[in-house]
Amino acid sequence: MAGRREQNMRRRKRRILEAATKLISNGGIEACTMRELARRSRLDVTTLYNYYGSKEEILEALRRSGARKLERRIAQLEETDPVDRIRAIVDLMLGVRESPAGLARPINLPGPRRRPGTGPIELVAKTQLEDELRRASAEGDLVASVDPEQMALVILGHSVVWLPLWARRVIDAEETAARVGHLVSLCLLAVATDQSRPRLEQAMLESQGRLSALDAELEAAAV
Repeated sequence: MAGRREQNMRRRKRRILEAATKLISNGGIEACTMRELARRSRLDVTTLYNYYGSKEEILEALRRSGARKLERRIAQLEETDPVDRIRAIVDLMLGVRESPAGLARPINLPGPRRRPGTGPIELVAKTQLEDELRRASAEGDLVASVDPEQMALVILGHSVVWLPLWARRVIDAEETAARVGHLVSLCLLAVATDQSRPRLEQAMLESQGRLSALDAELEAAAV
């Protein structure tokens, strides 16, 4: 009996989150009213509130879902080199948040009771980045003195700055990816060894070129 009750609860929660995903993806967070969400989930409003007390609780559940999605994508990465994996993890984190944009924008804004950079998606990325930073240091690509935890926080700090601006429609997705990618390149180059410096310098120059071209386009559009 208890097992069937738990199955029903999981099924209802999944139905609620699926309905919320569709509502937010198509119409933004404003479209996801509790009344409409209850209707789409085939529940009465009182029952809905028993599962999720507010839209912020629903957003937090969607953030946790995004974190699980990020874990699966990282596990499927084909890159084996730790430095390449560091850059790929950041790209995946951005990708998880950008699609669909209507859903990702409210998820990108930190919850009201939490510091930026401490959400479920960031914590998954931080753990994975720390592992790859340790491996890159052990394999001689990064200096032995690098602190994996602090460096992971520095790398994530750049996304914490730019992603909320994208979420508020201050900048677009292309500019977000370009700025975060360039800053990640600079972070890695700052702790590179002679062994990895040439390719990291090349990656930095490529990201700098991309950013310069984007800045030129933005200046031209503003004229």
